[in-house]
Amino acid sequence: MLAVLYLIVTFVLGFQLLKYLLPWVLDIPQRTSLAGTAVNVPLWMIRWPAAWLLGALVLNWLTFIGANMAGNMLTGAVITLVIALLACVSWGSYRYSLTELKPQAGWWRQLIGIEGAYVLFALLIASFIAWYTLIIHNGQLYIGNTVWSDFGPHLAVIRSFSMGENFPPQYPHFPEGNIRYHFLFQFLVATLERLGLPLDWAFNVPSILSLVSVFMLLYVLAVTLTGSRAVGVLTGIFFIFRSSFAFFTFAKDHLDGSLWSAIVNVSLHIGKTQNESWGLWAQNVYANQRHFAFSIGIMLLILLALLPLLQKMIASSGSSIRSTASAWLEKDSWLVADWRRALTLGFLLGAIGFWNGAVVITALIVLAVMALFCRNRLEFLVIAVLAVAMSMLESRWFIGAGASAVKPMLYFGFLAEHKTLAGLTAFLLELLGIFVPLFIVAMFGPIRRMGMSKGLALAFITPLVFAVLVSLTTDINANHKFIMVSVMLANILIAALIVYLWKTGAGAQRALAVIFTGLMTVTGLVDLLTLYNMNKGNVLIQMDDPVASWIKTNTAPKDVFLTDWSVLHAAQFAGRPIYYGWPYYAWSAGYDTDTRSRWWKRMYSTSSPDELRMIARGENIKYIVVDNNNRGNKEYVLNEALIAQTFPLVFSHQKDGTMIYRVE
Repeated sequence: MLAVLYLIVTFVLGFQLLKYLLPWVLDIPQRTSLAGTAVNVPLWMIRWPAAWLLGALVLNWLTFIGANMAGNMLTGAVITLVIALLACVSWGSYRYSLTELKPQAGWWRQLIGIEGAYVLFALLIASFIAWYTLIIHNGQLYIGNTVWSDFGPHLAVIRSFSMGENFPPQYPHFPEGNIRYHFLFQFLVATLERLGLPLDWAFNVPSILSLVSVFMLLYVLAVTLTGSRAVGVLTGIFFIFRSSFAFFTFAKDHLDGSLWSAIVNVSLHIGKTQNESWGLWAQNVYANQRHFAFSIGIMLLILLALLPLLQKMIASSGSSIRSTASAWLEKDSWLVADWRRALTLGFLLGAIGFWNGAVVITALIVLAVMALFCRNRLEFLVIAVLAVAMSMLESRWFIGAGASAVKPMLYFGFLAEHKTLAGLTAFLLELLGIFVPLFIVAMFGPIRRMGMSKGLALAFITPLVFAVLVSLTTDINANHKFIMVSVMLANILIAALIVYLWKTGAGAQRALAVIFTGLMTVTGLVDLLTLYNMNKGNVLIQMDDPVASWIKTNTAPKDVFLTDWSVLHAAQFAGRPIYYGWPYYAWSAGYDTDTRSRWWKRMYSTSSPDELRMIARGENIKYIVVDNNNRGNKEYVLNEALIAQTFPLVFSHQKDGTMIYRVE
């Protein structure tokens, strides 16, 4: 099957590119940690996730460019696959594979150790999250209740490529010739589906590989900083099981003896901060935002490649902010140490702009603060300039000249109920729980003996500060990604503090380490149970849906359908765009939904056939769908008789009382 070959080539290409593009990551096992100890990380823990991320990023971009130039998904994918395959089996690449990979023979024996158990845990968690929320069974696509709303745009984008030849790309919920939505991970899924994988496999396999890659690279980062494998494991656990006081506010409501029953049967994400019931901070984020993990993985690779510059500064001036400031004017602390590294990392960061732009911004924030405490600061500037330039070029390509997916503005307080310093502090304490006091203790405690620096700690927490001060889009909820990544990185300090207490303390301190670990993870454990309970129910989509099947067979890929607003309409499942989909998706991406809403209502309710023709033709609508959703919509009074009199009926089906009219 071509899709399986595509995945194999992705890994092989990634392995081969690693030596040339990211040698600073491959030499991690030869480094010393910030604590001065050996970095005891097996090379496969770096190579496998890095190969997937690097290979997928490069091959997916090449596939998209090829498909966009050809205007055909399959043509672009096959040509790219052939070129990549030839490159992988060329003499030079073949020799590299033999010499570099042969010493790793028997790497599987290392799986018996702590890293093997850790990766197995990550694989089980990632597989559960992916397969439990999306699977095809008996000809029906089962979509979990917690991901259904987000999967509306995701599946529409996927099918717009795999079935709709969406080149140049436009947003299938709001077609107007551009796309403001990050779509390149969905394009990867579409490529795999077009090459033969079932939709669930095409979506779940890269999702699992990406989330496991984050687990592995986060472990590597924690061990590289602290020299402790225990810190690496704890960091991964804290990553997937969040810290929050949500569990305790939940428990407070069940002091009548019903707590255990309430936990076992929990069916809504716990927590009382605004919109926490959405699962805004839980594992559900990685279930419904599958592209998020991939982008985090790229960011972790960049951080790992730049750590030597931090180590150089610490070696020359110490780890304190004061000693770093004294080295500020030294010439050597500014010069670019390695132009190849700067250009490569800038390219990698810029290349994920339309995978997940929030991660690009988060990485830029972290790198900006890191640069203050590292040598060769201009190297960070080169990375940032290249990444921003690439993001702007991508934005111009996909959105258009003079347009932007972000509109920065000061916005204090994020989702805090009271937009005051006291209100924000209370919000963060409720949301993040014991993370807040433990981070403060770690930041100002024995940080050097834990293998960390205050500069790095400040860099890790700055995206959180940014999230509560600035809004970049019309939807402030999107800032939750900055906080999640910030907490993920800052958890390394807390894991190091807990391990420090365990290793250096007596019984009381060890007891504190155990208690802190429990407090850091208890809410996340309930979150996982919530994910399980909530997704016992599913939204079902028939894979051979009769309406979608007719549309796919009888209409052109770029034909625009006028439908009732919909999370995922049958037309979109067939790869076609709908004129006005569920408005939140387009609104949150920055589209003018108000104007389109007025035209949408007018077309369905007008009493003038001439007006109906004029609007429909002017808005480039090719087909008008009337079904039970239209008939029951309270936003307008449907004039079905006028539509039937004005345009010819080309398809009807008993499913939802569907009638499709062709605009002429």
